[in-house]
Amino acid sequence: MIFLLFMIIKKLLRKILIADLPEESLGHNVLCHQWQNAADIWNNQNNGKSDSIGVERILKLVLILSQFFFLGIYFRAIFGKYGKLHKHLGVELHVVLKLISSITILYFGIYNSTTSIYGVHIIKFWCYWMIFETLFYTGNLVFSEEVFAKPYSNKRNLILIVIDYITLNLDFANLYLIKRAIHQSLHRDTIEIVSNAYDAVYFSFISSLTIGYGDITPTHEGRSLVVFQSITMLVFGVLFLNFYLSRANDSIGSRK
Repeated sequence: MIFLLFMIIKKLLRKILIADLPEESLGHNVLCHQWQNAADIWNNQNNGKSDSIGVERILKLVLILSQFFFLGIYFRAIFGKYGKLHKHLGVELHVVLKLISSITILYFGIYNSTTSIYGVHIIKFWCYWMIFETLFYTGNLVFSEEVFAKPYSNKRNLILIVIDYITLNLDFANLYLIKRAIHQSLHRDTIEIVSNAYDAVYFSFISSLTIGYGDITPTHEGRSLVVFQSITMLVFGVLFLNFYLSRANDSIGSRK
């Protein structure tokens, strides 16, 4: 009975997510392919497309090798064993799980946890790790696009990038709460540290949009985090626009 239910759910999910599209073999191991991509950039073996020098060359190598330190590539590797469509689904699952992780930390107040390993605050480390993963992966798509396959759909990429934007803001909201980095004036002479998720999320989103109403402000120690968020969102926005517009132009050019 349980097995039958499992098969029905599996078939239903496949119908919802993939419809009746045929699955194609990926043709390579994702992790090995990533190493080969790094080697191609190192040796300039992409028909001149990767002939970069100086800072750009160093940045390309850092970005493409950094993927081995984040979870995204391992999702692609696991799902990629079942074909190209499953690899794309693996990417989507990873993006959605990052969002769920950030929401869970906020909703259940896990940001209040003081658990640490070797002096490293676990939740704080996780938030920073997720932020850098999103930035490095987006940067990788822009600076090393010659070694990546064309996206399945530009509209799909737009959806994923919006989810990433929301997740980034939620991660920063968690950091503001963990570091007790923002406060608000309750009365004329009373200032209180913000400790609830709603206010932190509100402050994070308006900060990412460079809007400041003055009702919630960073503490002296929190100013560096606000600066970091501003730079992060600026870089993320520039990278996304560069990536999406270049792919959109390629798509328009291919139709002519």
